[in-house]
Amino acid sequence: MAVSPNDMVAALLSAAQLTVDAHEFDTMVRDYPVIRAAADSLYLPELEFVEPAVTFDSRTAFLPV
Repeated sequence: MAVSPNDMVAALLSAAQLTVDAHEFDTMVRDYPVIRAAADSLYLPELEFVEPAVTFDSRTAFLPV
């Protein structure tokens, strides 16, 4: 069962212990599906076990001169 944007925004605000006025709440409810879809589009399950192209090796990053 899908959760409505209204219920999801209310739950997220409650979990974060935030309060907003009615206008802000309505704006968040209106924008939630767009933001959720954008966040979901960033997930690429086929890359889960692929190492990132750029890695940071702290052992060699700050060698004394």
